[in-house]
Amino acid sequence: MILDSLSSNLVISPQSYNETPIQDYNSTALAKELYHVTLRYKKSIPYQRGVLNNSSIDSWILFLLLFSLGSLAFVRGIYRKRFSMLFQTFINWKLSKQIIRYEKVYTHPVNLLLLLNFIICVPLFFAIASLKEYNLHIPSFRLFISILIPLILYLLAKFFSYQFSAWLLKEKEAIDEYVFQTNLFNKYVGVLFLILSILLIYSPISSTILFNIGLLTLLFFLVFQLIRGVIIGIQRAKSLHLIILYLCTLEILPWLVLGKWLNNLQ
Repeated sequence: MILDSLSSNLVISPQSYNETPIQDYNSTALAKELYHVTLRYKKSIPYQRGVLNNSSIDSWILFLLLFSLGSLAFVRGIYRKRFSMLFQTFINWKLSKQIIRYEKVYTHPVNLLLLLNFIICVPLFFAIASLKEYNLHIPSFRLFISILIPLILYLLAKFFSYQFSAWLLKEKEAIDEYVFQTNLFNKYVGVLFLILSILLIYSPISSTILFNIGLLTLLFFLVFQLIRGVIIGIQRAKSLHLIILYLCTLEILPWLVLGKWLNNLQ
């Protein structure tokens, strides 16, 4: 009985046998017509040839990017409270007094890793941006080192100048608070320049736009840092003239000298 039912299902009636070739022919003709219509439609659409974005980079650049991203992930995951507190001080700067009073300012792992991220990402960004913007015929690693070493020397010179002025003026608490604010802004800049470096390498955004954004970022944080310095000095009941003279000597003058030197190179 089961075999009879299976054999009956396999039998094709003469009527269906005669209709199947006609249906297949009609389906094939319709498919060919749709294909030709689609082909004519595609030819009528104007298109623009895409620009190849060559994102291949040197291995050492990729290593530095991965190291910076890994350090941010580490401090964000292990020292979540300290990491969040540091970035809250951008709005509520009085939190810095609490950090200076109760915690390590210079040797805390969050401070060290974020400062290292700043030292790496700022020269990396400007090295890559300069190569793309000015078509310099210089090895990328050599250009990176030529920016990295002066930056480290500049940071060390500023740090010792702060400590010397704190001893000379007998204002250790005020100078320590200002130094903390300065290093805090450097940490913000390091995170932003890490993002800008990734965009500069992998995104289709113009290198000119990103280069200008980088310069504006430095200018913004320099102005913001000067404002914080004036506020700290006023709260310490210091003369406004001395505050401005101090900030101009340690903050503005080095940037003016650097700008003059770069202008002479062009």
